[in-house]
Amino acid sequence: MADATVTIHTADGAVRVCRAPMGSTLLSVCAQQSLMVEAPCGGSGKCGKCRVAATGRLSPRTTEEAALPEGERLACLARVAGDCEVRLGQRQTMHVETAGLRRTWQLAPWADPKLGAAIDIGTTTVVVYLYDLSSGEQLAVLGAENRQRTFGADVISRITYSMTDPEGLARLSTVIRTELTELLQTAAARAGRSTDEITCATVAGNTVMAHLFAGLSPAGLSKLPFAPETLFDDSFSADPAWLGLAPTAKLRILPAISAFVGGDISAAALAVSLHEATEPTILLDIGTNGEMALAVSGRILCCATAAGPAFEGADIECGMSGTDGAIDAVRLADGKLAFTVIGGGEAVGLCGSGLIDLLAALLALGAVDETGRLLPPDEAPDAALPYLKETDDGDVICALTETVFVTERDVRRLQLAKAAIAGGIATLLDEAGLTPADVGTVCIAGGFGAHLNPESAAAIGLYPAEWRGRANAVGNAAGAGASAALCSSAALATLYALANSMQTLELSADPRFTEYYVENMMF
Repeated sequence: MADATVTIHTADGAVRVCRAPMGSTLLSVCAQQSLMVEAPCGGSGKCGKCRVAATGRLSPRTTEEAALPEGERLACLARVAGDCEVRLGQRQTMHVETAGLRRTWQLAPWADPKLGAAIDIGTTTVVVYLYDLSSGEQLAVLGAENRQRTFGADVISRITYSMTDPEGLARLSTVIRTELTELLQTAAARAGRSTDEITCATVAGNTVMAHLFAGLSPAGLSKLPFAPETLFDDSFSADPAWLGLAPTAKLRILPAISAFVGGDISAAALAVSLHEATEPTILLDIGTNGEMALAVSGRILCCATAAGPAFEGADIECGMSGTDGAIDAVRLADGKLAFTVIGGGEAVGLCGSGLIDLLAALLALGAVDETGRLLPPDEAPDAALPYLKETDDGDVICALTETVFVTERDVRRLQLAKAAIAGGIATLLDEAGLTPADVGTVCIAGGFGAHLNPESAAAIGLYPAEWRGRANAVGNAAGAGASAALCSSAALATLYALANSMQTLELSADPRFTEYYVENMMF
């Protein structure tokens, strides 16, 4: 198939000229140039958030693009039909949670200690930590948006992309390896060192992210019996060349526990010392793939539930990631809605923590009933009326500003996501024979958890009301665990023992989860 010339104008004024096969989507062309284009739906044309200015020889407009202004296209649907030009809008830098718990471990007895790198590959963000292995000193830390988001906001969309596009798996693997290599180079340069000095690295990620990093097909995770290619035990061989490291460097992907409870949870469990819990303790990593682990009486039970990307602001009408312009907190003050914006400027959308707060406030105002219905103005209490509007199509929205609002569909998306998390928690508690009141410590990991308002989370039923005062944000626990496993042989041995001892509940085959999921749909 012949190639065409595609000229890409980036928001900072740079111009890239590349060759692309005829029929390529503009989304894939940008991805090959390591240029991020927001595509939460994975390029299916459903979310409409990959709008770009494009001219030249392109495929005819699709039905999904019919309402777009002249000169605008959806990057995931517009295909190269000849020479063309693309202009990308400004992308704000995502605020990435890098801080996590740090515990003193005995340093690993490295024969020739130099540099080590601990890496957390999250579905939404990635973090790289650089250490001096002789002292355990952290020399640099860098966080960034996971560039794989161009191919979908959640693990399901990326699995689908890897299976349906002939080059999908290779592209996803190359994108993440390239990004991490660049981050390591930048981190080393900031520390006045070189990546040639990195002698070992640990990588924590959920099972899908680990497969994609390793270049392994996640197809087995798309259907029953959910069989991964590997769980990355100590026998798995990872190639240091994936990160641009010397052939003699040791690269270790931390062990997963099951198909959807990955090395990020085994690392986080190490970081919060779940194996040493003296009272029932639960670890929650709330995101697109909600993972959780419960320690009780010497056992650690874990499970994962597909909450979807709503908590990340994806698949929400005015949703966005945690970047400048995102409303990240909403509260009721004297009966009125007040909010804060990341960066302090004008609000352009809502990120996950802001969505949770807003839903809690709407419930308090009586604007949302127990079934999740956003009430029309003629049914709503007076206090809610300033925010509720009916559109020309008869839909109801709740408007925070003239341009930032939530729809009834958005409320439903959040309702489904919170029911999935709450259902998973209830199933774990049932398996352990506990009530919510029996749990003494609640650890909430991850970037979303770091900004989550515990009161709002309890108010919408994301987790039990009894946990309001027990929820502790522990930051990037996966990164902290990966760091400990990098710097300490004792910590590494403990992590492998943890992974081997944790018991997984497969929620898709558990009738209790279905029951609890339905129960927790209600507010």
